[in-house]
Amino acid sequence: MNPSFNTSSLNQRVIQDRRAHPTSFVSTLKFGGRRKAFRRKGEGQNRYVDCLSLRTFILTLLIFTLSTLDAISTLIFLQNGGSELNPLMRQIIQSSSQSFVVIIKSLGVGLMGWFLAIHQNFKISFYGIHVLTVIYLVLLANHLVCSYLLWGI
Repeated sequence: MNPSFNTSSLNQRVIQDRRAHPTSFVSTLKFGGRRKAFRRKGEGQNRYVDCLSLRTFILTLLIFTLSTLDAISTLIFLQNGGSELNPLMRQIIQSSSQSFVVIIKSLGVGLMGWFLAIHQNFKISFYGIHVLTVIYLVLLANHLVCSYLLWGI
């Protein structure tokens, strides 16, 4: 007694298969989804996923935090007689309030980090987010060393 299945009803899908088309850039801007990675090796090269990986999320948060600390450290350095070496930032600092500088720099770098995070499976973005993290770590270490050597802070 073999149960007979109606194969025509099994092949009819109510919902269109989402795997027919890759995840687009626009769909990564929406919240939701469960796919954080790809199952097969090589499948995820230059493709988008629904959610950030834990490593990418932590690096993006670290970039935002280090950028904010860099802006605050720069302002403290300037209040104690230092000078800004970046001509663009020097102009912004001279023409704006200090809180505005911290907010603008943090948001600007945060948006750049978020853009890199969305493109986490693209090689250039993968390297970019790691290099940016290292640059900000070195920059913050430079602030700490200069503060210690100049003012003993």
